[in-house]
Amino acid sequence: MSALLGWLDRAVTALLGLALLVLVLVGGGQILLRELAGVPLPWATEFSVLLMIWATMLTGYVGVRRDSHLSADFLGLNMSERKRALLRTVALLLSLLFVAVYGWESRLVIDAMEGIPFTSMPITQPVLYWSLPVGAGLMALALLHKLWQQWAGVRGAA
Repeated sequence: MSALLGWLDRAVTALLGLALLVLVLVGGGQILLRELAGVPLPWATEFSVLLMIWATMLTGYVGVRRDSHLSADFLGLNMSERKRALLRTVALLLSLLFVAVYGWESRLVIDAMEGIPFTSMPITQPVLYWSLPVGAGLMALALLHKLWQQWAGVRGAA
């Protein structure tokens, strides 16, 4: 499992790097072409929004894997290690429940957007909204791995 997640970490990170590089190039190109040549790129804004939302959803996976998300341990300050481990497990289970529900329910958004095109791109809106279940699935995988580490007693798991 760790080898698969290591490969997935590298793939998602590379994909994020590529998406952010393309965002910079499209944004810079839009400015240069508009200001220097008077030629706007009509698809640049919609394309940038599409890439940014996909990047945001993929970043959720990276945040869970690296433990770089915000957290507070006010409840666990005066608890024994055993109780804090239980609190971490409950937090992981609640997080897993949250991403499972929003990942599952995002199918309603995808279905509702079916057939609705972008204004300036020859694709339909579901391409944007597929980022929701994909991001939720990746985060669920990362949370399940953290939960497994927590239950197995791996140090630094949660």
